[in-house]
Amino acid sequence: EIDMVDEEEEEEEEEEEEEEEEEEEEEVVKENAKKKKYARDGENPVPWHVAALSMPRDKDRKQMKQAPDVDPQIGTWESAFYPATEFNVKNYTYSKGVTLGFPEYMLVSRNYYEKGWGLRTHRRLKNVIVVMDFAPSKSLLREVASVGKAFSPQQEQNLRRAFTLADANKSGGLSVHELKEVLKAVDVDVEGDGDQFLSGLNARGEISFEELKHMLTQRKFYRVQGGRFYVALSLFEAECMRAAMHNQSGLPLVPGRDTIAALRTGKTMLDASTGYEPAQSFQENTSLACFRFIDSEVNYSPAELNILLRALQNNNCESRASYFIEVRSNRRRKQQDPSTTSLSKVFVTSDEHHLLQYRIATGRITALLKSRGMFPRDAFVAFDHDRDGLVSAPELWRGLDWLGLKMDQILIRDFYREVDKDRDGYINLEEFKGAVGWNEEEDGGEGMGSFSGTPILPPVPMPGDKKTVVSIPPPVLNGIKIKVKKITKFEKVWNSKGSMSRTKVGVWEPIIQSGAFNKNKVNVTIGHYAVPDFEYPNRDGKDRLSLEITDTTGSFVSGSSWMPHVLERYLPHPARYRLAWSLTHGSNPFYAWEPIPPSDEYVALGFIGSTTDKPPDVRMMRCVCKDWLRESTFVHSMWDDSGSGGREGSIWLFNTLNLVGFVAGHDPPRQRPW
Repeated sequence: EIDMVDEEEEEEEEEEEEEEEEEEEEEVVKENAKKKKYARDGENPVPWHVAALSMPRDKDRKQMKQAPDVDPQIGTWESAFYPATEFNVKNYTYSKGVTLGFPEYMLVSRNYYEKGWGLRTHRRLKNVIVVMDFAPSKSLLREVASVGKAFSPQQEQNLRRAFTLADANKSGGLSVHELKEVLKAVDVDVEGDGDQFLSGLNARGEISFEELKHMLTQRKFYRVQGGRFYVALSLFEAECMRAAMHNQSGLPLVPGRDTIAALRTGKTMLDASTGYEPAQSFQENTSLACFRFIDSEVNYSPAELNILLRALQNNNCESRASYFIEVRSNRRRKQQDPSTTSLSKVFVTSDEHHLLQYRIATGRITALLKSRGMFPRDAFVAFDHDRDGLVSAPELWRGLDWLGLKMDQILIRDFYREVDKDRDGYINLEEFKGAVGWNEEEDGGEGMGSFSGTPILPPVPMPGDKKTVVSIPPPVLNGIKIKVKKITKFEKVWNSKGSMSRTKVGVWEPIIQSGAFNKNKVNVTIGHYAVPDFEYPNRDGKDRLSLEITDTTGSFVSGSSWMPHVLERYLPHPARYRLAWSLTHGSNPFYAWEPIPPSDEYVALGFIGSTTDKPPDVRMMRCVCKDWLRESTFVHSMWDDSGSGGREGSIWLFNTLNLVGFVAGHDPPRQRPW
């Protein structure tokens, strides 16, 4: 029995091994290059002199006053290398070779691939393993801007929306901090290379929309070094170059010249000549991303995709896809649809401008989450109102509004479409984290707000929710500051001109800057004011006062999502108004309204005046929690309608805030004001 079991186990193991071998064979088939009539002639390496690397490019030499003479026995590197833009493979269907535009500093060695092959025969391509970074003269290196595409009218409109989103304080210009967000959105290393550019803006304070557009078009922050080149070598060439570097260890690569060179495989440096210094990260990363594209790689990080898109934006999407597919068909690669890989964005996004507003939005959301002390998972759970593990478009819009980020509906739509990678109409947690998440170890918690274990934000309000009392945590209440604020701007409501009264009076409404409740500082209207004259209120030297509420746990940029709940709890709107008195004869009517608090816990400090018999909007003023107040001992008569012949009425100052009160008749108010 034991032997039979062993035999059965052996048979099962053999069957499993056969299945694994079949699967491996299937995988090998998938990674095969397409069957073509590949040619192998002319593949013997052609030597070139290392000293040729010291010769300036032909077009650069023509512009030099004292260009070095070319030794005919050595020649120039241009006879051994050609621009990557001219790298082409024979089309699978047609005779014409397929090419693509790359940055001019990218080259291909003829020993890696002879450019004439693409016109005559199919060639199986070798992997791009080693790239040489070299400069004929280190002293002649110069920084130049990598100029980009101009904005189309639609793109300019999108940029303006993104500009408005980045302009957090709505000043009409971007501060250095806000500009950093924009530059981060276009992958500028603002703490490294890009910081040199920002240093010139600090003294200016702000940058306008037109200046930002010019900056992005000219790409002043994407600096490349003119006179530096990156060339794809064959492995044989790379071995020889490394031997040459070792032979000249401690000495110039080319005697008597300041030529520099380095060998890299991916991001790893294999070797470098004496005196070598790398270029800025933008140029290095661009060449690496482009050579990976030529090498038919499909796995890229979001930052690498953005760099690649920026480098290829002068080619249309169809050309990029055609080039990639044709080049890949000559390599041992899985011949899968590239639109199903991370590279798909390069084939459907024409240029970097299309993604700018999305990146700015992600930057603003990430910064806001950090300022709130929230991680992406916390925000996602808060946004997911129906707890189904998915965030819909309305939930996202209300969630961002709740966080304090007011976004244009078009920006919301574009952001949602970009984040929804699987195109199912919803955003899942991984998609949300992929858009606005950050590496906690690399980031080090920079800009992260403190979290004390209490709810830092109230629940997200949703349409149809029943009005419930939200419990405000003690740490939030401890951060609420209330102070008396002088009103400096007013709008006239009514004056007694034409009423036939013996004295003059004017009733004025305070002008208080309105804004979203998510601001951390709010001024509230608690009633109207009166002046014993027809003059503007400020001219009599008396202060008219109101209340200012500040949430010190919030900030001007991130705001306070608790503010509406604090106002609703302690300074609610009146439930309705009662007509206290009216003056209706003549052409200048006046109606005096007494606010009725929502409960006995609150009182109205002042009254409201109007020129129509329609009750005012209850949202135009607020009552105040009675626990904060005491009864007023300051009640002064200001005006009565003696002589007008109408219904008797009078106007009073109710308190030291100089808020107005209206009484039917000429006697003092029956109830003492607050």
